[in-house]
Amino acid sequence: MGVSIDDGACGAWQSVPDEVIGRFDGLPGAAYEVPDEVTCALESGHPDKHMAVLQGWGNQEAWLVWSTPATVTAPGCRTEGLTCLLSAGHVGRHHVIMTDVVEDEGPYWCNSRADLEMQRAHT
Repeated sequence: MGVSIDDGACGAWQSVPDEVIGRFDGLPGAAYEVPDEVTCALESGHPDKHMAVLQGWGNQEAWLVWSTPATVTAPGCRTEGLTCLLSAGHVGRHHVIMTDVVEDEGPYWCNSRADLEMQRAHT
């Protein structure tokens, strides 16, 4: 059984989307076969996004850049009494479903209850 060596790299894993593999796998002068999955090449504990090289050709390289999946615990957004499908304090419009009608309606993207009512009046 081999011994794992910690080389100080982050090593966060990410699968490479098929569309990305297709785009970079057959480039003229390609240096590598694009992998199905990569690990982050940055130093362990780095801030911000992960990155791994996908392909090289000439003096160019293509890198996959991604963010760390994370979970957060927060109450659901219920501003103006609306049943928003996002967390409290979210950015952007609300994603609202109407649950106080005979059959659930929505979801609707809206800025406020008045915006929602205007959208519902036009459907």
